[in-house]
Amino acid sequence: MSLRNMDRTILAVYDICDSGRLSRVAKALEGHGLRVQLSVFEMMLTPVKLRELHEKVNGLIDTHEDSVRYYIVCEKDWQKRQSIGVNVYGEPDWDRKFHVV
Repeated sequence: MSLRNMDRTILAVYDICDSGRLSRVAKALEGHGLRVQLSVFEMMLTPVKLRELHEKVNGLIDTHEDSVRYYIVCEKDWQKRQSIGVNVYGEPDWDRKFHVV
């Protein structure tokens, strides 16, 4: 399998100034991952899918007011994640142990 086809763990974090744009960005990200905090999503995406999502979100935001960041996390570091508290935004059976800062 080529690296282009391998899923990678991605954290998407955003700060959107307008409520309409905020809603559209959240909806776009919800289609690709799990919301773990109000403005944070965890996703497993190939590089191609990440590029497609990036292009879609870029078309939804105002680049002079809004910010969206994607962090690619290697498997080794992902396994070291820790959590404090509950995930009120995710799935009800969420019990993973990590803390995203």
